[in-house]
Order: sequence, then C-alpha cells, then structure tokens
Amino acid sequence: MGLQVVHVFTHDRIAVDEDGPTHQPVEQLASLRAMPRLTLIRPADANEIAAAWKAAIETRDRPVLLVLTRQDLPTLDRRRHASAEGLRRGAFVVRDAPAVFAQRTRPDLVLLASGSELMLILAASERLEAPGVALRCVAMPSWDLFDAQPRSYRDEVLPPDVYARLAVEPGAPSARRTPCNA
Repeated sequence: MGLQVVHVFTHDRIAVDEDGPTHQPVEQLASLRAMPRLTLIRPADANEIAAAWKAAIETRDRPVLLVLTRQDLPTLDRRRHASAEGLRRGAFVVRDAPAVFAQRTRPDLVLLASGSELMLILAASERLEAPGVALRCVAMPSWDLFDAQPRSYRDEVLPPDVYARLAVEPGAPSARRTPCNA
C-alpha cells in the first residue's frame, strides 16, 4: 500500500530460551524477506539499531521491519570497525584483515552476517587470521537496501571474483537468490 510503517520484531536469537519458541522472528526471516516492498533490517549492535531507525524513518514509500535481538550483545568499537552508517546501504565491510589490501587486492574469503551473528564472524575472523588467511567481514543487515545499490558498490563490498563466501544466519533455506550467490 506504500504506507510508511515501522514494525519491530524482538527476541531474535538462535537458542530457544525460557519462553520457548513462541515469538522468535528468526523463524520468519525467509518468509518476510520474500514479501514484496517490505524492507527488512536486522541490525547487529546499538549503533546499527540507531542507523536502522534513521533509515526506517526516512523510508516513506513502504513498510520497514526491524528485527532486533534479545541477547546481551556488545556494542562494536567503531574506531576498530567500520561506521554503522554503512547499514543505510544494506551491507558494508565491517572489517578487513590487515593483510587484505596491504599485499593483495582482494580477500581470500568473505564472511557475511546480519544481526547477532555479526559478532560470531568477527570472532572467527580473528582466529582465522593467524594462519594468514586474508578475509573480509561484511555486515549485511538488509538484503533489500543492498540490492538497491549500484552494481559498482555491491562489487566493492562483495568482489565478484571471490567465490569463497560464508554467510552466517539462522533460518530455513530460501529459493530466493541470496547475496552470497549474486
């Protein structure tokens, strides 16, 4: 209907807690992403939530759904990681291994995540760096916003010649083309 409506889902998490699996939006991510003209945003920390609210308020021609977690997550140190304002483009490079652009023009591996799983890929990236793997961590809070970006930006974030990509997000597989196989 083209209405400016902001929906908020809470309790997004992998594990079933004391309330049971009664209201976890993670179970609905695939079906919600399939809805036309619904912009779904799954922020990872407090900074991304602020950027998500800003994006939602500025979206006037369609509904926006914010999928928030109940987990006690840290707020990323944005002096070490990219600004949360990248959320407004749907996906952004949160962190590159120091060797990625010092010696190479592209990463060996791209790790992607949204929501609380961003913390998992950042922790994994620190462990994988020791063996010398040049990797990139990409936050992808909104497939919809990312799909709307110019091809040049999407290729900058997800280099088309890097086939080693791992997306971390709970949920059922979807028949929809995902950014990992774009």
